[in-house]
Amino acid sequence: MLLFLVLLAGCAERWERPGATEADSEAAQAECTARAAQLVPPALVWTVIAPGYWEGPERRCFTRRGRTECVTRAGRFVPPQYGWVDANTGQRRAARAACLQEGGWTYQGLRPLRLW
Repeated sequence: MLLFLVLLAGCAERWERPGATEADSEAAQAECTARAAQLVPPALVWTVIAPGYWEGPERRCFTRRGRTECVTRAGRFVPPQYGWVDANTGQRRAARAACLQEGGWTYQGLRPLRLW
């Protein structure tokens, strides 16, 4: 799954080399993505992905049969969320970019993702 996401993200980049076709670019990107995945394997770490915070009290009022009623909910602490994060993502992207640059490719920015 992780490799699929990396490949999907790589498809949105434009790498060009004089005289090369888009198919050549895609093949070079796939090769460099695979090489980078071998050189820099995932290093998953359990970490906070969203910090905890305090939600203030909330008061909601509504009218029923001509009477206004209000309900107050006390403030509460929303705990932090934890998850697995790949600590090597940046190094893997750098290895992929270095591989492409060694092959004579230059980064041209992002292109719209095609779904066909």
